[in-house]
Amino acid sequence: MKFLVRMSILCLAILCCGTAAAVQVPGDSISCFDRVSRTPAFRITHAGVPMIIGGLAIYGANGNLKDAASDVHARHYGTQYEDYLQYAPGVALLALKLGGVDGRSSWTRMIVSDAFSAVLAIGVSESLKRTVGEMRPDGEDDRAFPSGHTAVSYMLATMLHKEYGDRSPWISLGGYAVATATAASRMVHNRHWMGDIVVGAGIGVLATEMGYYFADLIFKERGLNDLLYGDPLDRWRDPSFISTDLAMSIPLTRYHLPGGDVKPAIGANAGLQGAYFFNPYFGIGGSAAMAVMPIEYNGTLARETMNAARTLAGAYFSYPVWAQLRLGAKLSCGYTYYGSCKLSDTAIGGRSAACGEAGVSVSMLAAERFGFRLFCDYGIGGSYVDGLSRVAQYVSVGGSAAIYF
Repeated sequence: MKFLVRMSILCLAILCCGTAAAVQVPGDSISCFDRVSRTPAFRITHAGVPMIIGGLAIYGANGNLKDAASDVHARHYGTQYEDYLQYAPGVALLALKLGGVDGRSSWTRMIVSDAFSAVLAIGVSESLKRTVGEMRPDGEDDRAFPSGHTAVSYMLATMLHKEYGDRSPWISLGGYAVATATAASRMVHNRHWMGDIVVGAGIGVLATEMGYYFADLIFKERGLNDLLYGDPLDRWRDPSFISTDLAMSIPLTRYHLPGGDVKPAIGANAGLQGAYFFNPYFGIGGSAAMAVMPIEYNGTLARETMNAARTLAGAYFSYPVWAQLRLGAKLSCGYTYYGSCKLSDTAIGGRSAACGEAGVSVSMLAAERFGFRLFCDYGIGGSYVDGLSRVAQYVSVGGSAAIYF
């Protein structure tokens, strides 16, 4: 853990140095912010480092889960489909290359770039697993932190994006959608905590960016078919988007039942979100998400979790700070369906209710039509307990990969 914290601080220091150097470049019509976004330090760290820092920030958030006995809060699954799903972006990368589709790099340059990336991602992940010794939710072993499946899947998705993201943002989105599904499945199957998968995703992205940077130093212009980030971005373009989201859900409401107190513990959300903008500032959109929430009953985690499905639509707002950075907000309403959850002497869920969300976001473009979003949403909805009218409140904090059109 200390190593990972130091690595994050070092990357941030590199980024700050690159930022300072970029601001000092004398003046053409390009803003200092755009110069920063074109520095190697920024390109390497702009996505992976925030993921790692965010994962470290929530690393201790599931302390209530970790304190519960393993036979109470989780069960062990057999073979999980994500054992194979994690490699899907890599299979797509090879299929495109073998099919003769020109990507960013020649075969030799791509293999060297990907080899550097794999050594970094797998090496750091495995070293941290052995050093940290975090127990898995199902109690099988102490190799939970970080998620190796997530690191590999996000590494392969970033390779796919680096090689073919310029051809179509849908290729990038597809790769990161699979990586997000892999990460969510690791939580659903009780193999990882939320912090494990967020840090794993950050390691996969950061390792790939560093691997390609090292290969760029070696090959320079040799074997390079198409440069990413080559064209200037339009600050005032309409920011319509579709994204795959992964978030930590923090419930804020406790219910008092005759048999005791009920309160959801910190869980995870995975879903899709999109918005169509009429101009650079205003648009309409919606989201659909699935949530997995462990349930605390009288201070002890129940054997079952409560799942929820949520759909919302409403107004979206955006402001272009500079060409690659936008601040956003939304105000939406919709419905939530709470799945049933059996407690020792009662049951909750099994009902639908109206809900609403207000949120803020930061969007960063990595290419003309592809980028990453960080968001924080506050939600309020109807009760998931029959006979009690108190609204349920929550906060979701997470990130997403997005295409812009």
